[in-house]
Amino acid sequence: MEYLRRRLVEEALREGYNLTSEAISILESQQNPLETLRYIIKYLRTSRPEVIIVDSSHLREVGLKVVDAGYAVSDIVIEKAPLEEWIPKIEVDERFLRHYKIKGEIDEFQNYFKNRYMKIKSILEKRGEHFSRIIDLLKNPRGSEATLAVILLEKIEKEQSIILRVEDDTGTARLMAPKRDLELAKKAERLVVDQVFGVRVSKIDNTFIVRDVFMPDVPIKWRNVDEESIPEVYIALISDLHIGSKKFRRDLWENFLDWLSNSRDPEVKRLRYLVVAGDIVDGVGVFPKQEKELEHTSITQQIEEAAGLFSEIPKEIKLIISVGNHDPVVRALPQPPLPDKHRKKLEKDREYIFVGNPAYIKVENRSLLVYHGQSLDDIIQYLPNISYSMLEREIKNVLETLIQCRHLAPIYGENTLILPTQEDLLVIEDIPDILHTGHVHVAYTGNYREVVLVNSGTWQEQTSYQREVGLEPTVGTVVLLNLKTLSAKLKKFM
Repeated sequence: MEYLRRRLVEEALREGYNLTSEAISILESQQNPLETLRYIIKYLRTSRPEVIIVDSSHLREVGLKVVDAGYAVSDIVIEKAPLEEWIPKIEVDERFLRHYKIKGEIDEFQNYFKNRYMKIKSILEKRGEHFSRIIDLLKNPRGSEATLAVILLEKIEKEQSIILRVEDDTGTARLMAPKRDLELAKKAERLVVDQVFGVRVSKIDNTFIVRDVFMPDVPIKWRNVDEESIPEVYIALISDLHIGSKKFRRDLWENFLDWLSNSRDPEVKRLRYLVVAGDIVDGVGVFPKQEKELEHTSITQQIEEAAGLFSEIPKEIKLIISVGNHDPVVRALPQPPLPDKHRKKLEKDREYIFVGNPAYIKVENRSLLVYHGQSLDDIIQYLPNISYSMLEREIKNVLETLIQCRHLAPIYGENTLILPTQEDLLVIEDIPDILHTGHVHVAYTGNYREVVLVNSGTWQEQTSYQREVGLEPTVGTVVLLNLKTLSAKLKKFM
């Protein structure tokens, strides 16, 4: 909400108005806060030119009904001009369209981690840090201090400290983070193995004491986009349909299709993109005894079913399809797009844009990083005080960890299969406007340092495995996002 509040204040100031705190609260509760503000400013300019401070009384004048419960219901219907002259603008980073293969040799793994290290070290250096090398640190005199860029090899919990065994391109070292420094201990606890981070240390006798830990992260202010050049176009973000599963909610999907085709919602009239972040189908043989949970027991049947369901999406909406661990592609990241034989079945009735997992896409000059999210399982299991049963509350922290680490799968060799490609394509080098994930079936939208974070939920009812771990899926959900304002909302279909 802080981002929306700031946008409202900035928009008003740009037009020569100030907003009272009560006016901001009322605007925040509207379905289209920025559109409502613009409508009010237009009214005040013509009818109340003397007004420069907008308060709740002015909002009532133009048709906002303030309710006792402290929120407002708009009686205004903001008609939007049709997008008759609109031309879609989509760019896909071609690195994420390839099918990568490895030989399985040891030097491939070494080169992969070296590339990961150098990429993220470069991100850290852009903060103005100057890094020493471990080989030099070992020779430093007692009492000296140094700043290192390292990979975490191992984290060991002791009663009084957390031991970090780390490595750079010159050697390894053991660092001790004392738990009596509560803030430092909290930072050290959130470190995950194989991630690259910065650390400040002091050499006391022959022990290296951690003084601070810092992540690659993103700057608090980084976006520099001419928003006037971006049309008021909406994008819908979904994932995890699991078509072919007995638990796929066809009824909710049909409600979604009905909304797309027949709704009078102003957003629908300007909705031009739909992105699916993987797990289109439930797959076959993905886990033991899966066939008991399948309605369609062949991939061909599942893809044909998906083709029929996608064909009903209005043709003016560009459909961008990524893949996940249930889809019929290689399992290891980075995953290529769907193979040609499956694309042909889908393309009988409409056009698609097929991308891999992950995928960097530019849509209307907004950067969108689409990632199915397999590594979220590893992060949930590794971070302290997080579990599937509390994921609805903690999904925010899980997604923020990816941004803070500047890596989509910082933990290597756990549940997530990762190819040791020559270039680590999972490093988040370019900061996206939007990070769209799925996989864990819990819907969320929020902001972290101007990055819009989205997990788009699922269209599959709770599975037996989810019941065992206490995960409650968010079923039948779409995240609707205004590409001009980057305001997002979660829409549920019942």
